[in-house]
Amino acid sequence: MKDNPPVHKSVNDGRKRPDASLARGLNLLLVSRSEAWGEAVRGAAEVAGGGVTSCTAHEALAHLASPFPVHSHVLVDQADAEGLFDELVRLALERAASERIGMLALGLAADRRHHIGTVLEASPRSVIEALMSASPPRDTTVMDLAELRVALRDAMIENRYQPIVRIADRHAIGLEALARLNHPKLGTLLPDRFVPQIEDAGLAAELTDLVSARAFADMAEPWLAERGVRVSVNFPLDVLLHTAALDRLERQRAACAIDPARIIVELTESRPVDDFPLLRRSLDRLRGLGYGVAIDDAGPAVPWLAELLDLPFTSLKLDKDLIARMAGSDTVRRFVAATVTQAKARGMTVVAEGVETMAIWDRMHALGIDEAQGFWVGRPLPLAAVPIWTEAWVGQIMTGPG
Repeated sequence: MKDNPPVHKSVNDGRKRPDASLARGLNLLLVSRSEAWGEAVRGAAEVAGGGVTSCTAHEALAHLASPFPVHSHVLVDQADAEGLFDELVRLALERAASERIGMLALGLAADRRHHIGTVLEASPRSVIEALMSASPPRDTTVMDLAELRVALRDAMIENRYQPIVRIADRHAIGLEALARLNHPKLGTLLPDRFVPQIEDAGLAAELTDLVSARAFADMAEPWLAERGVRVSVNFPLDVLLHTAALDRLERQRAACAIDPARIIVELTESRPVDDFPLLRRSLDRLRGLGYGVAIDDAGPAVPWLAELLDLPFTSLKLDKDLIARMAGSDTVRRFVAATVTQAKARGMTVVAEGVETMAIWDRMHALGIDEAQGFWVGRPLPLAAVPIWTEAWVGQIMTGPG
């Protein structure tokens, strides 16, 4: 409409103008059926020189769950969120950790647990001011022991699930359970912000129990159970070596009636193995019960990798940083090829982590690697987003995810 100059003028009069960086990257995804919010967001985009795409909450979730670039900001009217508001927040914050993406709630009073911006007034000025608001700096405060215990006790730990697909046919076959800490003041924290502190505090067993129990309960969900989707859970070495921890794992599995063949226990190498006979006994027990067991983050820096390969593991996961360095290093390529050969000679399935481009996917396929995990396949997802991601992934199998 051409009768809107006063609105555009009021946006800028006496206030900060949209800066160049905002204008260059402004590409809004709008979830709202409200005419007032639609006009406000489109007016803001017109002033800032950006664009707007309207969609449903389900479509927005598919955008965020996909492996591909999304819009610079997602603006969601909770009244039109179809019950997916929390999942949209979780996915937006997940992607914000590695990409320049923001989320704004439209017409929603401030809610500290979400740690997202809010636009209360349906006007271009209010939308632009919210878009221009600088994100608060990431707090790098290390939590003390008391805070860590509270986090484990008070349901601050949440699970995310990163998809794993078979390279030969692109079939989605598994999920890795990953922990997030939903802190009331610091927001959603990725594992590097709290897992090392938890392990250093001697609380690794409590975190492992919590994530595993939640993962097994989620895997009993009918949609996943009917498809036989497997789940991988991370076990630090000092937890895996304890009989009591394996007892708890088995009780959790049995309580949820999950087939052990759907569970892979991944050994995370937080410290070198110094008792191989004890580790072998733990692996033999898990194998005897029907679980799969994996070497996680395999690479040249893993102590005693050759000795680990001779233990009864069922799979090996190549470290994502190693995969990223392959293109520029003959030494890394030779190491990966040799490790894949050694693992396959022992009957192991080989999984590549950090598959973030089609070029990496093609490289893994050429090496005969069995499975892929990484942002190009799918990002860590809340449980409710897994079926939506699967639908989008399957829809691209005929033409290829790229």
